[in-house]
Amino acid sequence: MLRPFLAICAALLGAVSFPPQTAPVHVRVRVILVDKDLNQKPVPFLAIKEKNSASGAEQEIKTGLDGIAQADLPQGHFIFSSAKPVDFGGKKYSWSLEADIKGAEQEIVLTNDNAKIENGTPDSTAANSGNPGDLTALFDKLKNSVVTVHSESGSGSGFVADPSGLIVTNNHVVDSSSYLAVQFDSKRKIPARLIVADPNKDVAVLWANLSAFPESIVAPILPKNTVSSIVVGQRVFTIGNPMGREKVLTTGVISKVDKEAITSDININPGNSGGPLFTLGGEVAGLTTAGLRNLASIVPIENARPLLDQAKKTISTGVPPAATLLPVEPADYFPADYLKGMLQQEKIDSKPYSMDVGQFRVWFITPPVSYFYRHEDEMAAARKAAKRSGGDPSQAKPPESAIQDAQDFRPVLVVSVRPKLGIGWTKLHFKNGFKRMRLLCGGKELEPIEPGRGEYELQDVRGRTVDTTFQGRYTYLPDAVGPSCGSVVLEIYSEKEPDTPLTKTIEQVTIDHVWADLEPYRKLQAKK
Repeated sequence: MLRPFLAICAALLGAVSFPPQTAPVHVRVRVILVDKDLNQKPVPFLAIKEKNSASGAEQEIKTGLDGIAQADLPQGHFIFSSAKPVDFGGKKYSWSLEADIKGAEQEIVLTNDNAKIENGTPDSTAANSGNPGDLTALFDKLKNSVVTVHSESGSGSGFVADPSGLIVTNNHVVDSSSYLAVQFDSKRKIPARLIVADPNKDVAVLWANLSAFPESIVAPILPKNTVSSIVVGQRVFTIGNPMGREKVLTTGVISKVDKEAITSDININPGNSGGPLFTLGGEVAGLTTAGLRNLASIVPIENARPLLDQAKKTISTGVPPAATLLPVEPADYFPADYLKGMLQQEKIDSKPYSMDVGQFRVWFITPPVSYFYRHEDEMAAARKAAKRSGGDPSQAKPPESAIQDAQDFRPVLVVSVRPKLGIGWTKLHFKNGFKRMRLLCGGKELEPIEPGRGEYELQDVRGRTVDTTFQGRYTYLPDAVGPSCGSVVLEIYSEKEPDTPLTKTIEQVTIDHVWADLEPYRKLQAKK
């Protein structure tokens, strides 16, 4: 009896028509506010209620650091509303938006245009208004507390934290560097000394003789009893030196506050690291440190306070570094028209610019040489294309990218030193490592603008690192090497023999080429 019964049930079920099951819709709710400067600011950690109009079912989701919340919802009519208002720019924003949810994916955007806007409380207005006039006044007041910090690995920012000349920056900006300097403006740079550092907190305190910068001021630091006032949604700004630009103001909003880090959407670029994060009250709340996707990580000022106190005790009986002015990179650029003319050549003689010095390969790199080799392949392709189309290869036009690039070359001489490769029992390896170098003109050492020293990796065909060492990249002023030197001598100190230099007298043909390459810039300067 069981088998006939199951057969009848199967037949009945086959005759019944069930409605098709619809797949849920993947919904992204993006919450973003636009400030007075048209900067887009994602709103993190905002609770959003999603209510199904038909069933009345309701659930709550929360935005992440990127201002986006996600959920899978059934098709239908929904109401999206904020659980509480958002304080932004002195106003309160809240949302209640209706939308039909359908399809496979859908995005709901909550922004200024579809928000209910009310005036904020006096306290929130004071903390977040960011009035353009207020920011201008704050920038003018505080910019002279900010300096550029130079080391062998590059440059970052820092701020004057004490009248004695103590400067706070990130540890990774100055870590393991034998050269440290701070620069106040385009013409004034002086030596600095590392006093104390904490790699785990990424904080370092330097000491410099600020008598060279009489206009400098001390950046006010947020008092201990007000540190807890740093809250999510609060507007902040920084003054730093991103991408080599001097003292740039950038604004943002606090996204998250933890004991060890503050997160913000403020834009942090190379060169900003170590700069001060200011409240709109003009007080330092932290150190801008590094990029985290589209957000920035900031070291709370509380992590720097103990080091600053320690540094004050350390220098109390010491002698500050000298206030000697160091060479700075010229503020203007190499003549662009001269560089663009280089592209008419099919090749240049590279021999005068390179040489062997023991276990190292050395290049003397001028703006014309650097520009030519950067765009050599592009021009070769342009000439081939012109020939294929029946045109004159010599009249091939350079790409627009090459034309634009000609505007951005600094008039400096770069001396690059790289270790040579050796062959071991099983693989290639570097023969040595770069420690430091000296360039002497007529027996007198030339002070470099930047004595760069950085890691140099050897990779196999699969992109795996098989060996690592250090290379050198020193930059010099455009008239550093020339006929007046009489002789130019290069001394390279290696990791294997850090106290005994490899010495090389630079051939006259190299000196002549370097001097001639930089002549267009010197002529331009003579006309000014």
